[in-house]
Amino acid sequence: MGRRLPIRDAYTVKTLLNDLKKLKLTPNVLYTIGTEVVYFEWQEATKSLGDNDPVTIHLGELLNFMRSDYERRLLAGDLRREKDTPSATINMFLKDTPVEFQSYALIRSGEFISGVLRAAQVVNTREIERYERMEKQLSAQLKEKPDDPETWNQHRLVLWILGRYDEASSAFKRAKKLGWDRKKTRTVAT
Repeated sequence: MGRRLPIRDAYTVKTLLNDLKKLKLTPNVLYTIGTEVVYFEWQEATKSLGDNDPVTIHLGELLNFMRSDYERRLLAGDLRREKDTPSATINMFLKDTPVEFQSYALIRSGEFISGVLRAAQVVNTREIERYERMEKQLSAQLKEKPDDPETWNQHRLVLWILGRYDEASSAFKRAKKLGWDRKKTRTVAT
């Protein structure tokens, strides 16, 4: 799943994010890379540049997106259009950041970061296979109970993670039409 990752001696924020876009980003993979790569870089930037430096601030925003905001927004139904995909969100995020942030050289070695990304790619492939099985199960459940808004919402989440954004958007509309409400949902994680 996903495209081949280049081998790099060193990373900048921009090269890390561009490599991330080559993966099918599940919430778990984003969380892992945020925790294992971005958290360390944010801590180091805080020590060397200070809390108020733009690089530190943007690394903090990126960390929050990767560790919780993406999954929270996905579960809440805030992410449901093609322009909301992880890659599109990363592109918008990068576009809104200064060049000094984008070109900030990460402290961890290219070898370490590449290792984390390659491990994430392996986990990612397994997760996508699991989501494909879940999608088949949910499709079968929807044939039996086509008016269940929770199942439509769960189907939306799985389709989204599989990169089937148009279908996910349609499933979301169907869930809403049938009465799905983010405040009353039983779905807490995928």
